[in-house]
Parts: sequence; structure tokens; C-alpha cells
Amino acid sequence: MGSARELFFELLQVGLSPNVAVYSSMISGFRSLNNVEAALDWHNRMIREGIPCDLKAYTTLIDGFLREGELQSATDLYSEMLQKGIVPDKRTYTVLINALRNKGQLENARKNFEDMNSRGMTPSVHSYNTLVAGNFKEGHLQEAFRLHDEMLDKGLVPHDDTYDTLVTGKFQGTNGLVGTSCGDMHQI
Repeated sequence: MGSARELFFELLQVGLSPNVAVYSSMISGFRSLNNVEAALDWHNRMIREGIPCDLKAYTTLIDGFLREGELQSATDLYSEMLQKGIVPDKRTYTVLINALRNKGQLENARKNFEDMNSRGMTPSVHSYNTLVAGNFKEGHLQEAFRLHDEMLDKGLVPHDDTYDTLVTGKFQGTNGLVGTSCGDMHQI
């Protein structure tokens, strides 16, 4: 990111004003390096310069904070984004659903999933997989299979991960073999 930062400051020296795309690239680069604080610094600089933060930058920052386990910071940014009238897209929802489920907040993940549906967005296979896995983990086998059926009804093609989760969850749920993975099945 050092050379990107140098290029940014060269733009300033020659009198060019970086736009939202340049700032979003800097934010994304620092998030990719797991340096969410530096990404937030670029966000703040962008705001100070009077450049409105866009959906991509917000989603990148939210994802970074969620990956760092900073749920409150991510929630604050999400609220700020909504207050500015920026509507989440499928990627934003997928980030939120995945992180909330990973934090054991399946109900909040489900609410975001339903909100995405209510806005007319078809959730991604990844979002479905996340909720299928979360429901199995919570012992809600029927809901997991219902989500699978809904995915098919919407014309989405499940991934291998989807079927791995369904088969493993069904096998564990019906036979009480909790802790046994599909890879261990050949030993039984």
C-alpha cells in the first residue's frame, strides 16, 4: 500500500483531486491487509475532504470491522450509511448475514436476510448456505431444508458446500452422530 499512498499524494501535488473511486480503492486496499483502522482513517479523510462515502466503501469498512470482531463499529457504520440514504446491496447483506451468523446471532442474520428479500433482492447462494449451516448448528433441520427448497424455487443452483451441509446435518441430526464430518463417514 506504500506505493498506492505515494501515488495518492502525487495526485495532490500535481493539483488533482482524488474522487470517491480513489478513496474507495485505498479503503479496500487497507482492509485487504487487515488494517481496518487505516481504512477508517481514509474514510474519515474522504469525509473531511467533502467527498461522500459510497456503498462500496461502507461495505468494505463494515466487512473489515466484522472480520476484526468489532460488531459495534460495524453497526455504527451501517447506521451511518442508512442515515445518509445509502441502501445496502446484495454484497452488503451477504457480509452482514455471514458475520452475524459466525458471531452466533442467527436471528439477526435471518432478519437481514428477510430485509434483503423485502427489498426485492434475491439472496446469493452464499447467503443461503450461511443460513442453512446456521440452522443446522442451532438444530433447526426443517428450516435448513426449507431454505434449500426456497433457493431452488428462486432458480439458484446450490454449491457443493450446500449439499455437504445438508447431508452432514441430516446425518448428524437423525443418527445423533454430532461431531462426525462427511470425511469421517467412511470409517463408520
